[in-house]
Amino acid sequence: MAKTSSGVRGTVYNAARSNDRRRLLVAMRNKIATALDEGVSARDLAALTKRLDDITREIESIDARDKAKENPIVQAFGIADQPFDPDTGSE
Repeated sequence: MAKTSSGVRGTVYNAARSNDRRRLLVAMRNKIATALDEGVSARDLAALTKRLDDITREIESIDARDKAKENPIVQAFGIADQPFDPDTGSE
């Protein structure tokens, strides 16, 4: 079983065992960001950057869904708010 240099299991492993999708995504995002900061091969850079963007979007989607669940209007009517553009007067 893989262990970190300190001999303790990493946060990705613990997040995966938690069965909490958001927690796992955050751990993966942080792991990829750390790898990018430490330097990766040119071959891996594009794939890791793309995956980091994908994971960030998934986290944002989960957060938006959770926020919508807290909104009493959404709960009452089942309709989520749409962004409003004051310049055009439309969504």
